[in-house]
Amino acid sequence: ETVKMFNVGYDFTAFNNRLTSSFDFYVKNTSDMLVDANWTYLAGGAEKPSVNIGSMRNVGVDFSVGWRGKIGQVSYNVNANASWYRNEVTKLGSSNLYTSTRISELNITTVGQPIAMFYGYQLDGIYKSVDDVLNYKNDNGGTVTPYGTTEESLNAQSWVGHYKFKDLNNDGRIDQDDRTIIGNPHPDLTGGINIGINWKDWDLSTYLYYSIGNDLYAHYQYYTYWGNLSNVYSRDRVQNAWNPETNPNGTLPLWVSGDTAPETTLSHSGYIQDGSFLRMQTLTLGYSLPKSVVSKLNLSRIRVYAQLANVFTLTGYEGLDPEVRSNNGDSSNDMMKGIDYGSYGMPKQYLIGLNVEF
Repeated sequence: ETVKMFNVGYDFTAFNNRLTSSFDFYVKNTSDMLVDANWTYLAGGAEKPSVNIGSMRNVGVDFSVGWRGKIGQVSYNVNANASWYRNEVTKLGSSNLYTSTRISELNITTVGQPIAMFYGYQLDGIYKSVDDVLNYKNDNGGTVTPYGTTEESLNAQSWVGHYKFKDLNNDGRIDQDDRTIIGNPHPDLTGGINIGINWKDWDLSTYLYYSIGNDLYAHYQYYTYWGNLSNVYSRDRVQNAWNPETNPNGTLPLWVSGDTAPETTLSHSGYIQDGSFLRMQTLTLGYSLPKSVVSKLNLSRIRVYAQLANVFTLTGYEGLDPEVRSNNGDSSNDMMKGIDYGSYGMPKQYLIGLNVEF
């Protein structure tokens, strides 16, 4: 890979270093970029080859600001940072690149778009009757037959209770030409905030961080919604399933054990969720022994502390953790960005520690 970087910024301090700030604007052009090639589970355990997909541009801004002060015997400091970037593929060495798992071609890398955008069919509700199946219209007013069917082959009753897919090219049928970008794994804004408070020999600190505006692909639902995990279904799949008698307002397709309808294998917007979150990573309370005690031990400082890690996460995401990792635990693979296979969430941790300075 070849990287060309341009950046400009500033570092600022004022009020005897009580106020600090920094700003950085950058443009990063990457050429001869290597990523994992198109890959499917049919390859088994084979290693994915790396391919040269061409060139990519990242434009971004990093900003931070901090303040420290004192009120009576209480001293405090607050530091916050935020990052924004835009990513665009500027050149491809071949055709569009796709990532396929057990769901076919769930993201796409194409010129003019960010890398690895979520890709598939747009949902338009559920077929709730035979009449609904026979008279579903596209934006041009034309009748649309369900996925993979024609007017001659259509068994309308078999489609009642299943997802409708939008006919985006208005040709009257649902096929791969109706796929489109359905989500963006890249956040609009990320950042964090550190807060520290000291009073006499006590100290309290916390760190929070956030991500705003990124989508996640809830791939784990392939297993928990469609019976692909030893024919076991999640509770919300069963409870929210549409049923003409017991749940006419259900948002998920009719529940049928061993269902083989197209929504079980096709990539579609029903998998996409908002991945924004705010997480308190640490909360720490410490106590430093008085210097009169520490000096008798010929030490500079003794501090005991208790820390709670992964305190809470505020998010609307339905999965275990909005900070998703790929199926092999790699969160840095750009081609797998934002795809949640159902990895374990962050556990809460309770820590007690001792700091000794000589």
